[in-house]
Amino acid sequence: MDTLFGLPAHPLLVHIPIVLLPLAAIGVIAMLIKPTWHRRYRWVVLGMGIAGALGATLAAQAGEELANRVEAVEGRESAARWNHHAELGDTARNVALVFAIALAVFVLLPWWHERRTRVEDSDSTEPSRQRRVVTLVVSAVVVLAAAGTVVTIVQAGHTGSKSVWEAYVRDTGG
Repeated sequence: MDTLFGLPAHPLLVHIPIVLLPLAAIGVIAMLIKPTWHRRYRWVVLGMGIAGALGATLAAQAGEELANRVEAVEGRESAARWNHHAELGDTARNVALVFAIALAVFVLLPWWHERRTRVEDSDSTEPSRQRRVVTLVVSAVVVLAAAGTVVTIVQAGHTGSKSVWEAYVRDTGG
């Protein structure tokens, strides 16, 4: 996808992960702080995480196409200054995909356990030690993935906006 509405797609698509992934990360933290919110908001947070990861994938793909277009028009030297941004964008995409997978496990594991418990009509509502350990590990992984996602999205966004606007601000004295 090279263009949207006659404009380069990349600058438009980057807003999907920039908005949704930090919101999903905040949602994860909120669900950990107040466990009753896990049941209430899990599907919304999962949807934001998956949509954000999909947006990061589309933005990275559109960024590669934009880089090819810039290189064809302005030459290899101009495109070379974008390499760092492109590498950070690829990293952000990959970390976002890991976050989406960890978030899916974080949401689906308790959901599956609730369904299984209802089917078995278990007398014990107390989670087993093994389930508590798995929940703790999954929670730690999803928090680390959320933090990594936010950091890499910010880094990629910063280098991209700096590459676009730095010369303009310098030249206009702003």
